[in-house]
Amino acid sequence: MVQRQSNSSQRLRKQIAVIVMLSLSFTLPATAGIQGSVHDFSSNGWSGGEICNICHTPHTSNSGTQTPLWNHEISTANYTLYDSPTMDVDAQQPSPGGFSRMCLSCHDGTIAVDSYGGNIGGTTITGKANLGTDLRNDHPVGIQWIHQTQVSGSTDCLNCHDAYNLSSPPGNELKFFSGKVECPSCHDVHNSRVMDVKLLRKPLAGSQLCLHCHPK
Repeated sequence: MVQRQSNSSQRLRKQIAVIVMLSLSFTLPATAGIQGSVHDFSSNGWSGGEICNICHTPHTSNSGTQTPLWNHEISTANYTLYDSPTMDVDAQQPSPGGFSRMCLSCHDGTIAVDSYGGNIGGTTITGKANLGTDLRNDHPVGIQWIHQTQVSGSTDCLNCHDAYNLSSPPGNELKFFSGKVECPSCHDVHNSRVMDVKLLRKPLAGSQLCLHCHPK
C-alpha cells in the first residue's frame, strides 16, 4: 500500500512539472539570438554553414583584442571623427578602438566580411551598413562619459542602469564598456529583436533609444 501511494505521488509530481513547463512555454517570450539575424552568415557559401566562427574561434584567436577568442581581421584604418561645438568631451574622443574597431572591421568597408581565420576574403559590406572611414556623421564612440565619476548606485546612475546590475543584461538597458560608449552600447550584435532590424537595444519608437542617455 505504501509503495503504491509513493508511485502515485511521483506520477502526480511529474504531471505537475509537465503542466508548469507547458504553461511557461506559452507565457515566457522566446529569447532572440544571433540565428536568423543580420549577423547570421551561415547561408553564405564562404561561411561553411557556421555562424560564430566568422568572429570567434575556440583556438588560435587574436589575443590582442578585448573580445573573447576573436577570429576576424581587425581594421587598421584611420577615421575622421564626429565634431560639434556643443560636444563637451571633444578633447577626450580617441580614435575608435576596442569593441568599436571590431565592429568597424566589417562596417568601415576596408576589410571583407569573410576575412577571418587568417583568410583574406572578398565580400565587403555595401549600402548604409558600410559606414566608411569618415565618421563625422555618426555618433561618437570610444568616449568617456563625464558622469562616470558618479558614485556607483546613486540615483543619477539608476536613471540609466538596472538597480541590481549596473552592467545590465543584453536588451534591458544600454551598456558601457570600460566606462566608454562603444558601438555595442546601442547595438546588441548577437541578437535580432522585434523592436528594430538594426539590432538596437532599445526601440526607436518615441525616441526611446536616444532619450535613454539624452533626456530632454
